[in-house]
Amino acid sequence: MELAVIMLENNADNQELSRQIRDFHKKKGQPLAIRFSEGLTHIILEAPCLYIPDPKQLDPRTVVDGQINASGRHGEIHPRHKGKTVNLHLDSELVAELEQIRALVSSKTQQEVIRELFIRGMRAYLAEKKAEQSAD
Repeated sequence: MELAVIMLENNADNQELSRQIRDFHKKKGQPLAIRFSEGLTHIILEAPCLYIPDPKQLDPRTVVDGQINASGRHGEIHPRHKGKTVNLHLDSELVAELEQIRALVSSKTQQEVIRELFIRGMRAYLAEKKAEQSAD
């Protein structure tokens, strides 16, 4: 699994920023690994998707390995080579179900919401198929 990475100089301002990022991840229930460089000169944050309270807080000297995207009031850093964009044309019933799922899991990422949609759809499909086989 590829990770998005931020490497910050180890100073008081960046330590505070790291704490804010850590707390933001805890609030969202998302994984985050924090470690230090060998000489303790840099703070390294790694996650499948890094959530930053405000991307403007990043120092110009910060090394970012990933793509920064603005998302509402916060920023997200995704790994550079993560997945592909897929355009789906969904019927109105699937769109309505997606919106219901999104409302129920608003703290989850888009990928998690779509995965849940496919899981529900697959379960419904298998249940229908099993009912058809039982009727035969």
